[in-house]
Amino acid sequence: MSSFVLNIFKKKGSRQMVDKNDSLHRSRQFFILEGVTGIGQFSLTSGAFLAGFIHMLKGSDQINGMIAVIPAMAGVFQIFSSLIFEKMTKRKHTMVKMAIGLRSILALVYFIPMLMMPLGLGLEAFVLCFIIAYTINALNTPALVNWLVELTPLSIRGQYLAYREKISLLVTAMLTIGLGKVLDYTRDAGNDMIGFGIVGLIVIVFSILNIYALIHIQEPSEHVPNHYKLKEVVTTPIKSPSFKRIILLFIIWNFALQIGGPFITVYMVTHLKLQYTYMMSLSVITTLVRVAISGYWGRMADKKSWFLSTKWSVGILAVVHFLWGFVTDGNYHVLVPILHVCSGIAWGGIGISLFNMQFLFAKKEGRTMYIGLNAAIGGIASGVAVWIGGQMIKLLENQSFMLFNIPIGNLQMTFFISGLLLFICPIFVKLFIEHQQVEQEDG
Repeated sequence: MSSFVLNIFKKKGSRQMVDKNDSLHRSRQFFILEGVTGIGQFSLTSGAFLAGFIHMLKGSDQINGMIAVIPAMAGVFQIFSSLIFEKMTKRKHTMVKMAIGLRSILALVYFIPMLMMPLGLGLEAFVLCFIIAYTINALNTPALVNWLVELTPLSIRGQYLAYREKISLLVTAMLTIGLGKVLDYTRDAGNDMIGFGIVGLIVIVFSILNIYALIHIQEPSEHVPNHYKLKEVVTTPIKSPSFKRIILLFIIWNFALQIGGPFITVYMVTHLKLQYTYMMSLSVITTLVRVAISGYWGRMADKKSWFLSTKWSVGILAVVHFLWGFVTDGNYHVLVPILHVCSGIAWGGIGISLFNMQFLFAKKEGRTMYIGLNAAIGGIASGVAVWIGGQMIKLLENQSFMLFNIPIGNLQMTFFISGLLLFICPIFVKLFIEHQQVEQEDG
């Protein structure tokens, strides 16, 4: 698979992004393999896969949604990342060791709970593995994304990130329908565990390839060490007026997304009771749309502005979440495919726009502090949001009302709220961020 991905990057679509004489271009190719395996592993341990597995472990809708947001909530630990990495002159060795820990635990995230099921501890084992894995991920992520940014000049970053995401999503898409069919077959046969065991084997392969890619990426430029204290890690980014606005944007974004977003897949699995094959087919449609549109968003970001791509992509997602509130057993055949297509359009822009927005306003010196604190606060906002969403679901359980002759239940209420809150993000960018001065980068 590694040679397949590296060869793809040499195709015509990425030719303008690669200078054959650039000593860093091979590292960027390996970062594509890292993206393929990282996104692939995340996709196979989230969404319908995660919702179905937790449902098999007898987890409720509320618990299902809470577990789904653990990766975002664990972002709170990113605040400690700069305490680890900013004092190092070289970071690669530590990043690779952390990645080995993360990928090893995720590789076993299906198998350990299944082994613990006879003891009645399957759900608890899954939650523990998930928390440990994404705590390590939170500590490693700021340094890892900074590594990627350092190897990718600003002038090509939009197109490169879009292309990297495109390849990652295409590889993931090729797996999801087949694995969805496997899960349907094993569920109908009354043995869900075999299906999730097969998914788990693919996750193990992705873990191995992810570490292989990281080992072959060039060491980031030697860093001037800074021994920051925890107080500095917290206060330095907040003292920056422009980055403070970025933090506020991400608080709104994370809260709005997580109050309803994690429950969409739960709604499809436990309420609409859709087949895995159908859900995976929709996921592939979303992926293909996201792949097709990501280049457009990247060109918009490079040629016009990251602000414009952020406003439009988040705005589209806001509409999608709001309309999920109207999905029922009677109309899902029409609405669900349309919403998946629109979601693919939105995430094609969000995946690269919000990712880079924070780098535009973070100072290069001590950058992991800025990214880490932003993720930490965003993780807190995510945790609060999903808790509130879960409480609403519990409070409104078995209650419904009619809106435009459509029955609205507890989960649908969280979708309405999520959509309305997401609309605040593009407004905030327009009023408070768009005209701020960005930090200058080399390249």
